[in-house]
Amino acid sequence: MEVCHLVRDLEIQPMIWKFHPSKRDEIHRAYLKAGPNQSILDNYPFMSDTSHRRRFQASWFELYPSWLEYSIEDDAVYYLPCYLFAMESSINTYSNAFIENDFRNWKKVNSRKDCPLLNHIGKGPNSFHHRATKSCDDLMKKSQHVDTLMKQQTSEKIENNQRRLGASIDYIRWLTSQGCAYRVHDESSSSDNRGHFIELLKFLSSYNSSVQKLILENAPRFAKYTSSDVHKEILHVLATMVRNSIRKDIGDAKFCIIINEARDKSKKEQMAIILRFVDVDGFVRERFFDLVHVIDTSALTLKKELVSVLSIYNLQIENIRGQGYDGASNMRGEWNGLQALFLNDCRQAYYVHCFAHRLQLALVAASREVLQIHEFFTQLTVIVNIVGASYKRHDQLQEAQEIENTKLIANDELDTDQGANQMGTLQRVGDTRWSSHFHSICSLIRIFAATHIVFNNIIDDGTTSAQRGEAYGVNKVLFSFEFVFSLHLMKKIMGITNILCQALQQKFQVILNAMHVVSTSKLLLQKLRDNDWCNLLEIVKKFCEKHEIDIPDMNTQYTINQR
Repeated sequence: MEVCHLVRDLEIQPMIWKFHPSKRDEIHRAYLKAGPNQSILDNYPFMSDTSHRRRFQASWFELYPSWLEYSIEDDAVYYLPCYLFAMESSINTYSNAFIENDFRNWKKVNSRKDCPLLNHIGKGPNSFHHRATKSCDDLMKKSQHVDTLMKQQTSEKIENNQRRLGASIDYIRWLTSQGCAYRVHDESSSSDNRGHFIELLKFLSSYNSSVQKLILENAPRFAKYTSSDVHKEILHVLATMVRNSIRKDIGDAKFCIIINEARDKSKKEQMAIILRFVDVDGFVRERFFDLVHVIDTSALTLKKELVSVLSIYNLQIENIRGQGYDGASNMRGEWNGLQALFLNDCRQAYYVHCFAHRLQLALVAASREVLQIHEFFTQLTVIVNIVGASYKRHDQLQEAQEIENTKLIANDELDTDQGANQMGTLQRVGDTRWSSHFHSICSLIRIFAATHIVFNNIIDDGTTSAQRGEAYGVNKVLFSFEFVFSLHLMKKIMGITNILCQALQQKFQVILNAMHVVSTSKLLLQKLRDNDWCNLLEIVKKFCEKHEIDIPDMNTQYTINQR
């Protein structure tokens, strides 16, 4: 039955529990909006019992204005809330008198404490009447509706999830910017160290109780946001946002691509993509754009993966105005190299072999062609490896430096400003980073005396004869004039080339300035060859005298050579 067809007289209207559950609330609201049916008659009918000439009185409506109903059809009263929310299985005989069975025993209404109308209401809050009245109030209050309560709970749940996820995102951003690992092998609650992410989450949340009560053990089982899959998804979103920002900065401008491939620790080939462009303010920008796993390093594979990345962000190959790679054949090949494949698609995409890389290749090749210099770097590598072979030797090196610095400061030969005289170690060299050779040479000159002490300790206290013998031989090389001369010569040469190497690697370097730096470096090297030989020799002699190294008679050597 539709709501619009409901009748007001409850005697005629079927009980609410007989309607379909989906219709009951609609019927409840219709009756509550209309209010109780309180018909005012000039004369109400008398009871059929002639011994008690009683009848309903309109004044009773004033005593119970919100829920007392009168049925003209049956000359009986009902309680509207009880009628609406009564269920067939939950009413007893007494309550049923005001719900389904008509009540017309008027003589008892005015019997005060025995009044049936009052007795039906009951005294406690759990009486049937009070529960029905509260149900009416809740139904008419939107804040008490199920959908409203569900929405409130959903909103609170969403807010908690946002705060929980926001904390995870912030910590992931910080760990990523610092290059820290997220996870460890044991992240269980019993572990003393659960990894950077969880430990940082616990530590910082201790200063924010509103976050602390939402994370880790206090979070729902499937909404902790601490799994590796969630971390990867967050990183993917952050990376996409960064790439979108870079793409926005590029706009419609032309750009250059810089690519290098390398094998990571998991033995996978990775291709790094860097974009170089001029922004709207006229500044040269160089941005790391993506890291792509490739199945091999052939030119066709690299081009396919690169074009795929560029197409995702609507970067057209026709807008490429430069290519910067290393000198590998798959990159610079004239016919089938990567640079040639892009030149076929865009004739303005000129290839430039990285100048810093070319400089390193030239320096490595030149040093290997001079046998004495090649031998010097071999000896330098052996010295560094022996001194850095154990923590014990490293500690001895630090202790020796401290003693040496104390002596120099006492003789007023060493600066004592803040940050000066810090303890150092010997730097290892690497062929792919030529500047590392320069740093290794500088570190050895700076702590030459401390290095000599470490070798003497090995000679005296070495655990095996092989160690003592190796240290004895290397120490003789270290204290030879030929080694010290090569040490200072390469410091001079590489001090000049290192400045050039660093200048060529600057992000905002331009070709005209790079050419000027190259010319200046050539002039300085030529000046060293032509005019600074004597100055270099004097520096070497003073160094040898300071460390008691034998200096050969240069005049005798010159005379022998002349003969």
